[in-house]
Amino acid sequence: MKKTLGIILSISLAFSVLALPIFAAVDTTTSATVEAATPAAPATPAKPAATAPAAAPSVDTSKIAAGTYYTVVSGDFFWQIAAKHGLTIDALAKLNPQIKNVNLIFPGQKILVKAEEAAAAASTSTSTAAVAPAAKKLYQGIGMAANYRDNTARQKDHDNLNITTVAALFDDAGKIVKLQFDVVEILPDMFPGWMDPEAADKSFYKDAQANGFNWETKKEEGDAYGMKASAVSGKEWWEQMNFYEEYFKGKTVAEVQDWFAKYCDANGRPYKMAYPEKLTDADKAKVATFTEAEKKMLVDVTTGATMSLQDPHSRFIDALVKAYEVRKEVK
Repeated sequence: MKKTLGIILSISLAFSVLALPIFAAVDTTTSATVEAATPAAPATPAKPAATAPAAAPSVDTSKIAAGTYYTVVSGDFFWQIAAKHGLTIDALAKLNPQIKNVNLIFPGQKILVKAEEAAAAASTSTSTAAVAPAAKKLYQGIGMAANYRDNTARQKDHDNLNITTVAALFDDAGKIVKLQFDVVEILPDMFPGWMDPEAADKSFYKDAQANGFNWETKKEEGDAYGMKASAVSGKEWWEQMNFYEEYFKGKTVAEVQDWFAKYCDANGRPYKMAYPEKLTDADKAKVATFTEAEKKMLVDVTTGATMSLQDPHSRFIDALVKAYEVRKEVK
């Protein structure tokens, strides 16, 4: 039977940190074995040249291959499919060269998870198919850090409570595979009298419902949070958090802590090498001790994000440490 594997890209929905567990997926699978068509034998030359035999013709990997396929269902992730079938992400990607972005898969898509021996042999220059290394174990962790911010010195009645959340996926070496930062900021004007110790009913939720507040996180607010105009980098809050999430991938929690301790100022912000006019005298003295490579790295970082990683607004480093401490293996 011949089947044509269509290539459709679909943008994966961003997951909410507060909707736990964020990395969990439905464990529903279907599989099927597909027979590959036998390619026509090449014509034999009338007079073979007295040279070494030509290499076997390469297989057009954009066409469907013979083997066992997995059908993607809602909630699936590429790494999860790879782990479920004893493959690394790279090994599964090599089996499916038609997938240009492993972060973009969609329900109903068929992914080759096991090639038949004949197909595997044809895709290599040797008769022995390479054996994929054992898949790494993955661990999920959710960390939260709440802190109260006294802001009355700058703005009357503008104290606030901030709840920082970090959801992370780690490999068995402790390196970050996936990461999401978010914050819920609770302001007094959302709940009149919410800090009154004499209040009979201190229910945030009840007051929130009465005032039409739906508990949006800063990421859920998106552009409405309104930081672009005041941000040094000219980027919205959620854009800067997305940058940090990508930048810290591949690092361990200890490496992130070391990076923060060395390259962030007293306010928890990376030294603004991309904006030298914003550097204080203390900052300039510190960055003068860095190598040229370190300075270039800070230019790259602060072009993408300058928000604090640890201050009264948010405590991402603390929450990341907690996420790692409570991590559980993903089954």
